[in-house]
Amino acid sequence: MRVISVESTELFVGSEEQPYQVVTVDIGHAPGRTVRVAVEGPGVRGVGEALATAGDDGTVRAEIPVTTDLSPGDRTHVTVTARDCEDPGRTARLTAEFTAAEPGWTMFMVSHFHYDPVWWNTQAAYTETWDVADDPAATGLPARTFDSRGQSGMSLVRAHCDLARRDPAYTFVLAEVDYLKPYWDAFPEERAFLRQLIRTGRVEIMGGTYNEPNTNLTGAEATVRNALYGDGFQRRIMGASAETAWQLDAFGHDPQFPGLMADAGVTSSSWARGPFHQWGPTLSVFGEEPRDPQRMQFPAEFEWIAPSGRGLLTAYMVNHYGAGWAIDNAPTLPEAEKAAYKLFKGLKKVALTRNVLLPVGGDYAPPCRWVMDIHRHWNARYVWPRFISAVPRDFFAAVRAQLESEGRRASPQTRDMNPVYTGKDVSYIDTKQAQRHGETLLADAEAWATLASLVTGHPYPDAALDKAWRQLIYGAHHDAITGSESDQVYIDLLTGWRELYDLAETVHADATQALADAVTGGRSPDLVVFNPATWRRGDVLSVDDPGLVPLDDTGLPLPAVREDGTLRVVVPDVPGVGLKALPLAEGTVSGWMPAEGTTIRNSFYEVTVDPARGGGVSSLRALAEGGRELLRAGDIGNELVVQEEYPRHPRFGEGPWHLTPTGTTVARSRDVPADVRVEESPAGSRITVTADLGVFRYTQRLTLWRDVDRLDVATTVDGYDGADRLIRVRWPSDVRGGLPVHEVADAVIGRGFGFVEVDSERFPWTLDNPANTWFGLGSTARVAVHDDSGVFLGHRSIGVAELVYASWDDAGELGTPLAAALVRAGVTATSTIGGGPRYGDLEVDSNLPDIRIAVGSPDRNPVVAEALGWDPAAGREVRRQLAESGVATVWIAPRAALREEWVPGADLRDLERLPLLVVAGARPEDDAMAVDALIADLDRAATVRATAAGGGEALPPGDAWDGRGFAILNRGTPGCVVTASGDLYMSLMRSCTGWPSGIWVDPPRRTAPDGSAFQLQRWSHTFEYAVVAGTGDWRELRLPQAGHAFNHRLTARLRQGSGDAVLPREATLLALEPAGEVLLDALKPAGSPLARGSAAPVDPGRGVVVRMHEVNGRPARARVHGPRHWTRGRRADVLETPGEPLTPEEDGALG
Repeated sequence: MRVISVESTELFVGSEEQPYQVVTVDIGHAPGRTVRVAVEGPGVRGVGEALATAGDDGTVRAEIPVTTDLSPGDRTHVTVTARDCEDPGRTARLTAEFTAAEPGWTMFMVSHFHYDPVWWNTQAAYTETWDVADDPAATGLPARTFDSRGQSGMSLVRAHCDLARRDPAYTFVLAEVDYLKPYWDAFPEERAFLRQLIRTGRVEIMGGTYNEPNTNLTGAEATVRNALYGDGFQRRIMGASAETAWQLDAFGHDPQFPGLMADAGVTSSSWARGPFHQWGPTLSVFGEEPRDPQRMQFPAEFEWIAPSGRGLLTAYMVNHYGAGWAIDNAPTLPEAEKAAYKLFKGLKKVALTRNVLLPVGGDYAPPCRWVMDIHRHWNARYVWPRFISAVPRDFFAAVRAQLESEGRRASPQTRDMNPVYTGKDVSYIDTKQAQRHGETLLADAEAWATLASLVTGHPYPDAALDKAWRQLIYGAHHDAITGSESDQVYIDLLTGWRELYDLAETVHADATQALADAVTGGRSPDLVVFNPATWRRGDVLSVDDPGLVPLDDTGLPLPAVREDGTLRVVVPDVPGVGLKALPLAEGTVSGWMPAEGTTIRNSFYEVTVDPARGGGVSSLRALAEGGRELLRAGDIGNELVVQEEYPRHPRFGEGPWHLTPTGTTVARSRDVPADVRVEESPAGSRITVTADLGVFRYTQRLTLWRDVDRLDVATTVDGYDGADRLIRVRWPSDVRGGLPVHEVADAVIGRGFGFVEVDSERFPWTLDNPANTWFGLGSTARVAVHDDSGVFLGHRSIGVAELVYASWDDAGELGTPLAAALVRAGVTATSTIGGGPRYGDLEVDSNLPDIRIAVGSPDRNPVVAEALGWDPAAGREVRRQLAESGVATVWIAPRAALREEWVPGADLRDLERLPLLVVAGARPEDDAMAVDALIADLDRAATVRATAAGGGEALPPGDAWDGRGFAILNRGTPGCVVTASGDLYMSLMRSCTGWPSGIWVDPPRRTAPDGSAFQLQRWSHTFEYAVVAGTGDWRELRLPQAGHAFNHRLTARLRQGSGDAVLPREATLLALEPAGEVLLDALKPAGSPLARGSAAPVDPGRGVVVRMHEVNGRPARARVHGPRHWTRGRRADVLETPGEPLTPEEDGALG
């Protein structure tokens, strides 16, 4: 007889009032022999003795209840004595470590299934006929090449409902409208039962959105409409109240998402992908054994805060959304309970409270066969931890209740939940271009239709716009816009984007024509120009050539050029959200005329190309800044780079999802000669570059329009017939000390450098990211570093921070306002504690920080103590400032420049690898005063003043920002990366052969004309982008306005009407103030009855919604003037729920 092992468990028996911790003992003895087992040790007492009989294998496990005087986490040693019942003299003993556990834990088992309405299979198959066996012999269909237990959406909803009928304790969640609506429509007899489940809390409707959108690839208004249509169906039709954003599988998240959803009435969120790559901190690849999650720097539950300052209590799915499905794989109930307990022990290590969320489900998963047996049997056996079938509402209520009872707050996290799946930013690039073009056109069309109705009485096309918005949000799904779909699904989706475009274009044309016909006529025909931006603006206009000459206000011809039936005219000073009538005179506009040389210029820039280096830009000068060169000396810009890729990621598979470079560059345009043609016109000048790169032919057209502050570029790729290639365009900027800056949806944030020429088998993370309308190199916020005598040493840009606090209590109290202030200024942050793991290991973290900010003095914050230990001068400076003013802000320099540390596979957790800003008060209560001072600096000028005791060594070479910026604007090519050398790369297109590329479910298989899969993109492509650069940060360069204008172009209509003229020849129809600082997201009639299932007519005359955002990250009081005086108004949330009343001012404005 022997005691094999002793384990102190997390299990408790007894009662909630008197719980006894369980010690498990494994004993070896002769089969059939019974032993008496006792436990004792310092502060530990067994509750009686246990009897256990050895089984046929000669072993038995006994569970011994004990009481203890120890606090949870305390350790001691206990001795287990086993005594043979038939021969009391035969004993065995073993001494082992005992750890006191904490009672009161609950694991909430949330039954769910994840559903993709499109992915490798089609919408029709996922919705209807997917239940059949995947057997070509039986079905006559080709094998679908995907191993799954999955069922159609119809069958999945029915299966969960049927279990709920059989078992009154079963609970589960449903989410996306893309399967709920088909089920609701197809089975009206099921509606009453579903509503009953919702009312009784047994079903929770999740999401608050139409689907699980990939919000980092769409604009903010697309997210708002996703919420509006999701709420319209879930709340208004089904009678549910979605409280949790359920974004399980989204490939990263837009930073503004939690704020937008909070404004939509959602109070929490839960999802699986974001801060720790695609599979989380415990997994590298799907299906492997989960590792210890304690590499996370913060608890799994946190307050996720947007740049807007609003946020959601969030439960991050540490082991992914399929974590609990391991239970279903167990062959017996004991094995299932063992699997559940193992999951619990791992997840509790990073839980914020004594509550653990376990999603039990997976892709197209039917109900788990063991979940209800566990719910009953486990809880009958143990008092703690409880394993219960529940819904997320129960979990979040328990988390909030414990936090409130203990006076705690969840840690604030503004961390950028990107990049995840970098290939999604460029796979099937034409779908991203279609989405962007459709989204901007649709928003403009809706606004002009609203104004046309208000001004002229033109009928508002509610049904057409409703259909267009539905197509837009359907395409925003994370297996649609991302390009991870099969070929058949791609073709299906293209029809949706095409319909979106056709509907939006028709509405736009009709509305602007109605407005143009209402303009006061002159003595000649008029071209009425429309500006959808909110500020007076001059830009280039492209229209069908009317065969006439547009004139300015003085009767002189405007700068214009005609080509191939298109007239392009530079129109100055068009009113914001308004119109301007241009007289048209008889005559002919000239075309482009040949010019000498290789240089063009306007009043802002001068551009020179080098024919010997592929026509790349060898010089880009800022004429407004004395001709300063904007490119790195000796290098060329607008260079095309073709990289070889693996068909699938060497580590992770999933080719279309990931960028998979081999480290080999196949071709560079600098290595081939090009033909260069320079042309001029009154409207501007341009360079056309043509060359054969071998892998394809390309044409690049660089245009400087007269008095337009940007360089417009269009790159066309022809004759491409490759596979597993990535095509990028590169611009080497001369900005020094800048950091990457990205526009996201209605905000701007800093991001980290990335890695372009790496082998993804060795270094899997390139750190490409999606940008909204622009990305660049410069500064979001910065630290103004001075020496201890007050001499200014330089600015250090900051973009991504780790905030280190003495405790989680400090993080909650001090960190929430600080994190919010930083992200307002564009600096995302991860809140951590000094005694926990550091942020900055690419093996775990999706991105890397470029600065640490530690709050608290060295006697309170161990990180501060450690740093001051190796920098005594900084320690003296901290003490001096605390003695003089009671607060300190001290800069501790890193060991080397950031660009030296930022390497493939970087690990920046060592404190010396990044600068440390110490923010401290003389006493614990003074820390808040120091933080408030920092916040005031950020809000005032996005600049924090700090003192470095090390003098000139405070800013290593290359770290001081030179005060300049360089940006690339895009029209639907969001994938981009900035390298540490200052190169800006934008991904143009890729061709990937990895699954599900080429998959076609329903025969006959369709292909491109050459027989290739559509994922290879073997046809001509044109990519439009622009360059803007100069002195200042992104606010001073007005980059949000530049990106907005580049995507929301001027349009025009010929005035045809002879009816009543109700509009002057120049008019602002909607004015937002401060002009240019507040941009329009949507102008529409109040209410969205079609989204709520109502056929009520829409009339803008009864009220409109004006949705807008401030662009600089600073508070602004917005004022709105309409085409008529407002009689009353209210603030509203994104669901258009009326709120605080607004009284019109004397001039009729609301604000």
